[in-house]
Amino acid sequence: MTAFESLGFAFREQSESDYGIDAHAELIQFEQPTGQLLGIQLKSGSSFLSETDGDSYVFRTDKKHVDYWQNHALPVLICLCDVDAKTIYWQIVNSETAASTGKGYKFTVPKNQTIDASAIEALSSLLTPIVVTDRYTIFKMDDISYGAAKRYSFEVVVNGRATKAEVAAIVRQVTMEGQKRRYHRNHLVEGKWGDSDAHVVWTFIYPSAEDHNRRNHICRSIWIHEDLGPQFRPMGFDGENVGDHIIVDWSTNYDFLAQHVSTNTLSKEDYFSSVLPLIEELKTSLGAIENGLLALANNDTDEANFLASTEAARTRVDEVYFKLTDLPFAPFECRDMDTKLESFVTYLHNVWLFYSENGRTQWDAKSRLEQSLQQRSYAREALQHLEYELSKVR
Repeated sequence: MTAFESLGFAFREQSESDYGIDAHAELIQFEQPTGQLLGIQLKSGSSFLSETDGDSYVFRTDKKHVDYWQNHALPVLICLCDVDAKTIYWQIVNSETAASTGKGYKFTVPKNQTIDASAIEALSSLLTPIVVTDRYTIFKMDDISYGAAKRYSFEVVVNGRATKAEVAAIVRQVTMEGQKRRYHRNHLVEGKWGDSDAHVVWTFIYPSAEDHNRRNHICRSIWIHEDLGPQFRPMGFDGENVGDHIIVDWSTNYDFLAQHVSTNTLSKEDYFSSVLPLIEELKTSLGAIENGLLALANNDTDEANFLASTEAARTRVDEVYFKLTDLPFAPFECRDMDTKLESFVTYLHNVWLFYSENGRTQWDAKSRLEQSLQQRSYAREALQHLEYELSKVR
C-alpha cells in the first residue's frame, strides 16, 4: 500500500476474496479518482523469491489462475514482495508473459522491474481505459427504490465495438454517475429520499440496439453501498470486482443467443407476408366473437348457442395464436409492432378461455361473461395499438 500510494495510487485490499485478485490500485490525479485501475495478485515471502532465471525471479502457478487473470476486465499485475528489503517486483499478465510448462505456467519477473518512481510510466500505460461518454448511450434509467434503499437500474448500449476492459470502464462510469442521480419516479419517492445518493445501482450492457431489443446483455453489474444493512440488500450475484465493489457478471450465453437471433430473424417482406393475413383473420374472428358476447350479454342468446355460433372463430384464433408463437423473430424495425400483435392475439385467445371446459368449472355464468367482455375490451385496445405501430413501419 505504501509503495503504490507513493506513486499516486489508491490501494484497496479486496477482502471479499475475489479469486486470484488480492488488491486494486486506482490512479489518483488532482486528488480525484480517475477510474483507471490495476488488479494485483500479491505474493510475499522468501519462497516466492527462491527460483531465479538470470536477472529475473520465476513465479509458477496453475492454468486456472492464468485463465482467470487473462480474461479479467482489469489488467493484472503479479507482485512479488521482499518484505525485509521493502521491495516489490512486478510483471504484467498477458499472453506473452505467461509461459506454459505443460503442467502449469510460469512468469519471469525482472529484478529491475520494481514498484517505485521508475515504474510510473510503465504502470500508467497498463491502466484500464477512460471511455468518453459518446461511446455509449443510456437507453433507459429506472428508479426502482424499495423499502429502505434508493435503487437505480440502467440499460446501456455501446456505440461501436469495445474491448472487455472498455465495457468494464463503461460499467464503472455509469455506476459511479448513477450513484449521484436525483431522478425519482414520483413525488412520494422524492419526498423519502430527497437529495440522498443511491444505495444500489444495477447496469445492463448491450453491444447493440438489436441486443437491447432482444434483452441479450453482454454483462450485468451490481453495486451495493457498503453501509446498507443486510436486511435491505438485494440478492447479488457472483462475478468480477472491477473496482469500488462493482461486481460484473459476464454473460456466457451472449454469442449463442446473438447467433440464434441473427439466423432466425425474418426479413421485413417475409414478416409482413406471414402476419398481415393472420391479422385480418384475427380481426374477423374478433368481430364474430364480439357479436356473440354482446348477444349473450343482452340475453339475445344463451351460452350453448354462443359457443356453437363462435366455434369456428374461436378455433381459428387458437390456431393463429400458436402459429404466431412458432414464427421466427420479427425484424428490428417491426419489433414494437410484433409486441402489440402478441398482446392482441393473447387477449383474443383469452376471451374464450373462460368458456373452455376448465373455465366453465371454475367460474359461474356471470363471471364468465364479465371476464370475457373485459378481455374483449383489452383486445380492442391492443388492436388499436397494433394498427398504429403497423402504420409506422409500412
